[in-house]
Amino acid sequence: MMSVSVDRTKEPPHRGAIQKEGDGCSGRRGNRERTSASTRKQAREGLAMMRDRNSGQKKIATLLAAVIVILAFAGSARANRVLTQQVQEAVSAPGSLWWGSPLYGASHTAKAGFTCGYEGRDCNFVYSDQTGPNGECVAPVIPAYPGNPTPTREEFCAYHMSIPVDYWNGVYHNTSLLSETIPNGPMFGCIIGNNWQANEARRLPGWQGKGFDANSGNFANLVHVGAWHDVTAYPGRFFPTYSQEGGLAWMLDYSVRTGVPLVGGLLDFAINNVMPGQYIRNFGGFKDEIREIAPGVWLGRVYSLPMSLSWDLSLGNVSPFTVYTSVSFLLFQACLP
Repeated sequence: MMSVSVDRTKEPPHRGAIQKEGDGCSGRRGNRERTSASTRKQAREGLAMMRDRNSGQKKIATLLAAVIVILAFAGSARANRVLTQQVQEAVSAPGSLWWGSPLYGASHTAKAGFTCGYEGRDCNFVYSDQTGPNGECVAPVIPAYPGNPTPTREEFCAYHMSIPVDYWNGVYHNTSLLSETIPNGPMFGCIIGNNWQANEARRLPGWQGKGFDANSGNFANLVHVGAWHDVTAYPGRFFPTYSQEGGLAWMLDYSVRTGVPLVGGLLDFAINNVMPGQYIRNFGGFKDEIREIAPGVWLGRVYSLPMSLSWDLSLGNVSPFTVYTSVSFLLFQACLP
């Protein structure tokens, strides 16, 4: 039988050593727990900082949105005030020229050539067919002539067709300041004077006058032949500018501008000066000037532009200067229902 010997000289591990060993494990666990707690704390602090940053960004975005909304409301309020003021001005001054018309800016730019500007006061530009207190059309008073104190328009025109046109030259020259009336609406017309140029001008079939649109700055001639009524004949543009005779006048520009690249100038010249016009005669080589000489009564003159050949060779101008053709006409404001 084998015997087992036990070495009793070796002492079993002391309880204190075991305790120390256990304390070492416990310390490592404590370190890990402290590290984990620190990490969790850092994570919580990081999340809190992110939340604070996001909150700050949201506050800034909200503030910017509020500023944008306030500015938008302020701009809208300002626009409403301007619109209200414009409406109030239109209501308080019926018949006043629309501020969006090209003639509004042109008239104010040339203000010094109007009576109001010359007198140093504000100009109230009004439509010629809305000169009444409430913006209604006021029919012109036909001037008297020898032997007829109250003529009709037809009688007045017939009389002045039989006398020299020179009578009107002084009238035109003495009206160098324009009134505040802007040509608008239809106007009946007649060519005055007994010279051969006036008689030649009357050959235009059925000319009855002119029609103006002050809101666009465009005009046209009124032609009536039999049952044919044309209110768009020989159109053009009109605006205030310096007159050939000095001072200011309303210029009626008939010229065509095609705007074609390279050959546009030659094409415009051919259309304006060489080719026959709508009613045979071509008006592209001419321009008119008009001035209001009495309420609702306008005096006009026809000028031939440089190198205007005139298709019928009647009133052409081969010189390099603008020439008065000795043709004058009268326009009377029409008040149509």
